[in-house]
Amino acid sequence: MIGAVGPVAIPAAEVAARIGELAAELDARHPGGLLLLPVLPEAAMLADDLAALLTVPAAQEGIRVSSFGDGGGRARLERAGRLPLAGRDAVVVSTIVDTGLRLRFAVRALLADRPASLTVLTLLDRPDRRIADIPLEHVGFTVPDCRLAGYGLGREPSLTALRDVHYRDLASAERARRGRLRIA
Repeated sequence: MIGAVGPVAIPAAEVAARIGELAAELDARHPGGLLLLPVLPEAAMLADDLAALLTVPAAQEGIRVSSFGDGGGRARLERAGRLPLAGRDAVVVSTIVDTGLRLRFAVRALLADRPASLTVLTLLDRPDRRIADIPLEHVGFTVPDCRLAGYGLGREPSLTALRDVHYRDLASAERARRGRLRIA
């Protein structure tokens, strides 16, 4: 059973089409290949879909950033494996960027390994919540400040597995219907 979820914000066909465009951007920018670094667990689906569409050689290694909410103000980057990053083109893959704090920390930590290039790709950019300045080189959709579920987002597996992006609540969907929130 699917947990509480609102109407579709971005249909699966639009998500898939945009991911195809993002994969083409990565192919053009990294003809020699690249390393995808999905922020786990949210971006696993996105990274897998991108990898399936890439025509250049690509490897994947998941990354995790410890929570900022432990009171100590310290974060830690964990890499799932230890693929060499030095001298390689790498792309941090995120499903959604809002405050940017977690992502900024991850990028700074990864730069210590001296990649040839390090860029950021996100399916959903929520700039209204941005606190940290983080360059997003590849953006799927710009979304309003509302709760979303599906395509890796949500706490319940039944929500994260959805291929559509949904409004998480009816209030956000109603505001969008009235034209107050737009997805670009």
